[in-house]
Amino acid sequence: MVVILLFVVAVIVVIYVIYQKRFSVDSIDLNFDAKLLKCSYHLERNYENLEIAHRIYTELITRKAAIPIEPENDVIKEIYDSWYALFKSTREEIKKLSGKSLRTEHCGNLVSMSVDILNKGLRPHLTTHQAKFRKWYSEELEKAENKGKSPQEIQKKYPEYNELIESMKKVNELLIEYAENLKSFLDTSK
Repeated sequence: MVVILLFVVAVIVVIYVIYQKRFSVDSIDLNFDAKLLKCSYHLERNYENLEIAHRIYTELITRKAAIPIEPENDVIKEIYDSWYALFKSTREEIKKLSGKSLRTEHCGNLVSMSVDILNKGLRPHLTTHQAKFRKWYSEELEKAENKGKSPQEIQKKYPEYNELIESMKKVNELLIEYAENLKSFLDTSK
């Protein structure tokens, strides 16, 4: 009888140890040291955070967001379209979270980090530059003098072009760092 009891206890201990290793929550500290945002976030590596981070990471690396801007080749309007889509998809990821998730710390820091990237990194640039540039650009496209010119040639004539590009590069730098941090979070072995 004692042998059976010891065997059962041993099995329970082994199952518990395996369960703890398999389902334990790891965490990682992610740091931002970009010109637009200097801060740190402590993220727990749970399934929900990993799924959200993976979806946002995929959006970042497949759009002109976390790919270095090339002023000579890129079309600013297309970058803005890409950033808008990123902003929208990130916001949708945050909105999908259940009330239960929001009440725990498990997703809180990932949400805070994502909101900070949008509101402290992306939004100020878009508020300052996007509408003015889009209006100017659409008017320039209609002018006869610009017929036959490439979008890159036309956009270089924007009166605040250098300031716009410098600001875009800062945002791009932050988005690249964001993607790198998410990749680090996703790749961290348990």
